[in-house]
Amino acid sequence: MKQRDIPTVPAEDFEQLFFRNPDLLHESPWIVSGYIQDWPGYRRWQDLDYLEQRLGHLSAFAKAPNFITNRNDGLVSVETDFARYLDYIRAPERAKELFDGRWLEGSYDEFVQRGLPLYCGTLRFVHTAMDPTFDEFRPLVPAPIETWNHALPYYYSLFNHLWLLVSLPGSLTPLHVDNNGTIALIAQLQGRKRATLYSPAHHRHVHNPMVGYMDPEDPNREDFPTCDEAVAWTAELTEGQVLFVGTGWAHHVRTVERSISISFDFVDQSNIAAYARSPDWSSVLGARVKSRPDTFVEKLAGALTRGQVESLSAVEVGRLAMTAILKASIGSGGEDARIRQRYLEHLEGDGLRGAA
Repeated sequence: MKQRDIPTVPAEDFEQLFFRNPDLLHESPWIVSGYIQDWPGYRRWQDLDYLEQRLGHLSAFAKAPNFITNRNDGLVSVETDFARYLDYIRAPERAKELFDGRWLEGSYDEFVQRGLPLYCGTLRFVHTAMDPTFDEFRPLVPAPIETWNHALPYYYSLFNHLWLLVSLPGSLTPLHVDNNGTIALIAQLQGRKRATLYSPAHHRHVHNPMVGYMDPEDPNREDFPTCDEAVAWTAELTEGQVLFVGTGWAHHVRTVERSISISFDFVDQSNIAAYARSPDWSSVLGARVKSRPDTFVEKLAGALTRGQVESLSAVEVGRLAMTAILKASIGSGGEDARIRQRYLEHLEGDGLRGAA
C-alpha cells in the first residue's frame, strides 16, 4: 500500500498557502502548528480535574471501539457520566468496579476479551453558535479561514460539531467519513495520536458497500481487493498540532499515549455546496418536522404543507423546510444573509434535484 506523509506547516506558512489556494484542505490533509497554544483554555483543558469540574455532570457513553464501520466488527459500550469516565481514564484497572451494571452492549468479560480501551467520543457540551465555551478555543481555525457555521440555521441543534476527546493508549476511531460534507479538525492538547487518511478519489479502494470500511492496520484483501492501490496519508499528531480533514476524506485515528483533543466540524466557502447536498442534516431536520408537523407548518407560514410533510421523505421535507427558513431570513441583510443566500442557491439547485 502506498503511503504519504501528511504535510506539517506553522500557522504563518499555512496562512500564505490558504490565500493562494482556498481549496487546499480538500486536496490533502494538513497539520498546522503554532496557534492553539494561544487559546485562553489551552492549559485548563489539559487538566482532568478541570474537565471533571466543568463537564463531569454530563451523561456520557463510552465504547470500544468508538463506533463500528465494518459489519464484521463488534463493540462493547457503557452508559455513564463524564466524571466516572474520567475516573476510568485515571485508573483503567478499575473498569469492572466503575461500570458494574452499566453495560449497554456486551459485558465486562467481552470488554476484556476485546482488548480495546473504552472511548468517550460523543460528549456534547455545545448547542448553539453563541455558547461561551467557544471563547476558550479562539481561534478554532487559523487565519485566514472563515467558518460559516454561525450563519447556518439549525447547524448546532441537528448535530454535534464540537467534541472533547479524552482517550487511553490503544483507543480507536475506525476508518469513516464524517457526516454533512464538513471539514474536520482535531486539535491535540495532550498526548499523541496516529492518523491514517484516504482521499475521496481512493474511497472505492477502502470501502466495500457489502462490508463497510477497511482496517488500515490490518487490511483484508479479500474484502478490499484493490486496497493496495490506495494512498494512505499518515502522521503522528503531537501536542500543539491540529490535523485538518477535508470533505469526504476517510480517516482512522488510534491513540498512542493518553490523549486530550478538541475536535470541530465546520463549513466555509469551499464546502457549502457539499453541506447543502448532504442528506444527513436534512434527514434529521425532516424527521423533526414530521414529529411536529402542525408546529412547523404554522411556523413556515404555508411554505410547507401538511400533505408534503406526510407524503415526502424526511430528506425532502428537511430540504423544503430549510429552503423556507433561509428565504425568510435573507431579507435581514448583512454578512450572514449573504452566506445564507449562497446556501440557498446550492440547496435549490444541487440539493433539491438530488432529493427528487
